[in-house]
Amino acid sequence: MEAVIERMQELMSKAGLSASQLADRIGVQRSAISHILSGRNRPSLDLVMKLLEAFPEVSAEWMLRGQKEVEDSPIVGSKTASENRPENPTGKTVEKVLVLYSDKTVEEYRSR
Repeated sequence: MEAVIERMQELMSKAGLSASQLADRIGVQRSAISHILSGRNRPSLDLVMKLLEAFPEVSAEWMLRGQKEVEDSPIVGSKTASENRPENPTGKTVEKVLVLYSDKTVEEYRSR
C-alpha cells in the first residue's frame, strides 16, 4: 500500500493539489487524506475508486500497480478510467477485493 500512497503523492504534485484540496476534489474528509499520507491508515478501495473517478486521465494500472500504459507519462493511461472499465451488463458492483501475497498473507479491501 505504500506504493499507492507514493502514487497519490505524485498525483497531488503533478495536479498541484494540497492534501486538503485533494480531499475536497474527491469528496472525502480532509483527515482521511492526512491519515493516509502520514501512514496511519491505508487507502481503501473506495478512496482509490474516488481518485480514479476524479482523475479520469489516471490509469488504474498505474495507481494500483505502478505499471505505465503510455511511455511518455507515468500517470496518463492510453484510455480514460471509464474506458478502461469493462462493461457490466449484470449491474453488479464490487463488494471486496482480496490481495494474496507470495508470503501467504492476505489483504482485504471492501467497497463502502
